[in-house]
Amino acid sequence: MRGIVGAGLAGVIGAAILLAPAGVARADVTELCQFDGERLAEISGLAYSTLHEGIVWAHNDSGGGARLYALDVEQCEIRAVLRVRGIAAQDPEAIALGTGPTGSPALWWADVGDNTSSRRFVEIHQIAEPARLRSATVSATTTRVRLEDRQDSEALLADGDRLWLIGKGLIDGNVWELPHPLPPNREARARVVGTEEALVTDAAMRPGGGYAVRDYSEVRIYSGLPPGTLVSRMPLPEQVQGEAMTWTPDGTALIIASEGDERLLQVTVDAPIEGSDPNRADATTTKPESSPASEPATPTNPPTPTDAPTPVSPSPVAAALEPVDRVGSLAVLALAIGAGVFIASAAAVAVVIRARNRS
Repeated sequence: MRGIVGAGLAGVIGAAILLAPAGVARADVTELCQFDGERLAEISGLAYSTLHEGIVWAHNDSGGGARLYALDVEQCEIRAVLRVRGIAAQDPEAIALGTGPTGSPALWWADVGDNTSSRRFVEIHQIAEPARLRSATVSATTTRVRLEDRQDSEALLADGDRLWLIGKGLIDGNVWELPHPLPPNREARARVVGTEEALVTDAAMRPGGGYAVRDYSEVRIYSGLPPGTLVSRMPLPEQVQGEAMTWTPDGTALIIASEGDERLLQVTVDAPIEGSDPNRADATTTKPESSPASEPATPTNPPTPTDAPTPVSPSPVAAALEPVDRVGSLAVLALAIGAGVFIASAAAVAVVIRARNRS
């Protein structure tokens, strides 16, 4: 039985290798440090601090409690823990740095996980980013949100206090725009404004403009605000369950993390920052000016048809699958379904053989 299943899994892995896009270079990856795998056992979201240099805010998903961790990106030490009073933290899946109604830095924490698509509403918590980095109990302003065409979600985008959620569908995911301004301590309804590729596990607004969306195998870079224009895509390092992502403050790299993998990784992004001149030598290395009290950079409007980015060339697999452009996600989904069918069939055959031998 184990031999049959092992052979099936080997076949699945081999098929995955064959389906990988030819000629695609792996990303330039740097291991920053290794975090505490016990305290951040189910890391699901990252957001780079606006006020504290070298700090990302991290959290676990369901079962992790109402806690946010200030993680040092150089040593991976937890510098502070924020305990959020008065919230259940049913299944928090995403976090983003933006601003509150007054323009001050705010953490937007999304309790939006819904694996069975059965939640009547999800919750968005607004927490003031503390000016002093120390462990404390803090309060949150919570909005209950009903999703038009509800779906499991693990990705939140914040442009100041404008918010979007992205669903984690098996074929595609909804892109919801939340009401602006988000009514505090009340209920609101989010509307679908677009769709995204399958199995999205996180998203992050890029400093200087545009945003990134990741799944388990790749990241896609967009210009404009959601739903934006696809600029480029690139593979991500292999991880057990990659669900967390944030930009570095200069917008030139992503910091990513995964459940079951204690490494905090930095991935260089080749796509130029929106509005920058790709021919300039310092186009992707100039750090935008900022101050602790300033708002995050606001993305510019999507490019007009006259200056639209060059369309992204699909991989050979994507070209073969036209008109559906779902290279990584559909391949993973198809392989997972195939593996499940194979293992179930092998188990059934083993049961029949065992029954015959007993008789």
